[in-house]
Amino acid sequence: MGKKISFQGVKGAYSHLAVQEFFPESEPVPCKTFEIAISKAESEQVDFAMIPIENSAAGRVADIHRLLPKSDLHINFEHFQRVEHKLLIHSESKIENIKKIISHEQALAQCSNKIQKLDFDILVGADTAGSAKNISENKVLDTAAIASSLAADIYTLKIVDESFANSKNNITRFYVMSKDENKDYDPQKKYISSFLFAVNNTPGSLFKVMGGFATNNVNMIKLESYNYGANFVITEFYCEIEGHPDQENTKLALEDMNHYCSKVRKLGVFEKSSYRSRQ
Repeated sequence: MGKKISFQGVKGAYSHLAVQEFFPESEPVPCKTFEIAISKAESEQVDFAMIPIENSAAGRVADIHRLLPKSDLHINFEHFQRVEHKLLIHSESKIENIKKIISHEQALAQCSNKIQKLDFDILVGADTAGSAKNISENKVLDTAAIASSLAADIYTLKIVDESFANSKNNITRFYVMSKDENKDYDPQKKYISSFLFAVNNTPGSLFKVMGGFATNNVNMIKLESYNYGANFVITEFYCEIEGHPDQENTKLALEDMNHYCSKVRKLGVFEKSSYRSRQ
């Protein structure tokens, strides 16, 4: 039997599509929330959790940055999933009958150009696939949903527009996470290392951390900050760098990082996705 992979959403969600593409022989495990999807991997009820981290059109997934510090999971892989919004209607309906459109708020925003031309009433759903499921199960004939082709197949809906989004360049980046940490190192491969850190509460600490990466020729490809705690004084940073901790220059940069930080937590070391080399 294939591996079990948890994801947030119902069957037909774009996260489900990502599971199918990355783990073709796996058993997808839909979960109502990100917390449940993560906890199933933490308790090893599933082998991996497929978790979206950012989208090229909508930016970072805020909930994930809140959950990562609390999680016991490690990032094992990254996966880039193309998001192709379709306009779906019930199999017994016609486009002339449609008066309303429903989907997740981000999907609605990403399809705003055609929605405005059609002049449909807009309904905000919890997610894309859930909106498609509702139309199918409740035989809603006057409402269209924005969702994936997978959702159309699962819920036997008609696709009336194959390319409904404003832009075709809509990509979601996922983390594939598990309880196990990647420990193998192949010098012939390219890696990304990711960390959560908090700097010492002294002037110039963040500057010195950044300087350690620069002087050791380590390229930082992502740095994001967020506050936590009731007084909003403590700031954590999420960063990704190119390189593996076993590489000498990366090792030196991380030693500098530890010197100027009150907290450093490695989230994962994983091979660069081949998608990056195609861009």
